Amino acid sequence: MVVSYVLFFIAGVGFGYAAVGAWRWLPLVLPLLLGAFTALQEGIGGVLLVRLGIALVVTAVGVIAGTMLAGDQPRERPQPGWR
Repeated sequence: MVVSYVLFFIAGVGFGYAAVGAWRWLPLVLPLLLGAFTALQEGIGGVLLVRLGIALVVTAVGVIAGTMLAGDQPRERPQPGWR
């Protein structure tokens, strides 16, 4: 069970580091989709809500950590004629 939270954190760090703007928060959709799929199959329960809350928090912390790693470095644009 811990592996899923580690994967959510890694996805958050990856998107937080590499994605631009609002795309950084895209990994938050994955736990929501998995939670919705589980709710359709097994129903909504307290365990589902707690695990979904933990997954969203872990993913958000990963996005914030990735954003902090990226810093305020301007992205370099490719120069014409360079190969």
